[in-house]
Amino acid sequence: MPKAVDLFAGAGGLSLGLYLAGIDVVGAIENDKNACKTYRYNLGNHIIEEDINLCSPEELENFIINNGSIQSKSEIDIIAGGPPCPGFSNIGRSKILSLIKKGIWEGSETRHSFINDKRNILFRQFIKYVDFFKPKIFLMENVSGMNSFSLENQPVVEVIKNEFQAIGYKVEEKILIASEYGVPQSRKRIFFIGHLPNQEKPIWPLKKDFEINSRDAICDLPDSWETLIPPSNPRLLPLDKISKPRSEHRSFLKKMRETKPPVNGNLKHMHINLHRSRIVNPRDVGVFPLLKSGEFGK
Repeated sequence: MPKAVDLFAGAGGLSLGLYLAGIDVVGAIENDKNACKTYRYNLGNHIIEEDINLCSPEELENFIINNGSIQSKSEIDIIAGGPPCPGFSNIGRSKILSLIKKGIWEGSETRHSFINDKRNILFRQFIKYVDFFKPKIFLMENVSGMNSFSLENQPVVEVIKNEFQAIGYKVEEKILIASEYGVPQSRKRIFFIGHLPNQEKPIWPLKKDFEINSRDAICDLPDSWETLIPPSNPRLLPLDKISKPRSEHRSFLKKMRETKPPVNGNLKHMHINLHRSRIVNPRDVGVFPLLKSGEFGK
């Protein structure tokens, strides 16, 4: 099984995706303590809670070795991650510009250039780790807005590609839209995929010939609260009352829901636990129809 490292790991979304693709994530770095807590709960203790600027690649290598996952850095096949992107995102830039106006943020208001935010060059930390571990492949993602800005009088995208090429990687970038790959969300992201010259070139994912909308995404949920309370067993959902998929492409969504993550020794909690509730008692059955939505409902 290929082994990977997840940088800027957050709560573990990218790590989970790697797991589902059959890749073993053996190390991760994240600065936010709450995100790390979530990561450890769901994915394991192989994450360092630290500012990546203060954690060297050598420290990460030693951490993974001490965990018994590798014997040397040469065993890391993939490095993946998404460096923070407040200066490239429209929402992030607007927020920073408003703080500049209020005198809370240091900097000048230059709407069409690179905002002076140290987080915007954290991609260089990613490059440093790639240079140290020399993985066969790397995957770096960011907001698509990165494509519109410049750094050091060059487009940021070209700066990033040039710096990866300088450490010996062939690299391509592409903007992918989540809705074109089976996700019920119109989300654009720019992806950089690189590989060593002696490795086979990675293949970009193929678009689906359909899109799933929000209605499709919830089509298998019960039509009303009544279907949640089968009289014979309040713990179970009556399968005969679940909405049937209305078209062929919804079978794709069903397949994705039923896909189980691979058991690779790191995923500790295989089940969603925030969707479990106590047994509904007769009093609640009588009260539910009377509840009105909204903050001021009686």
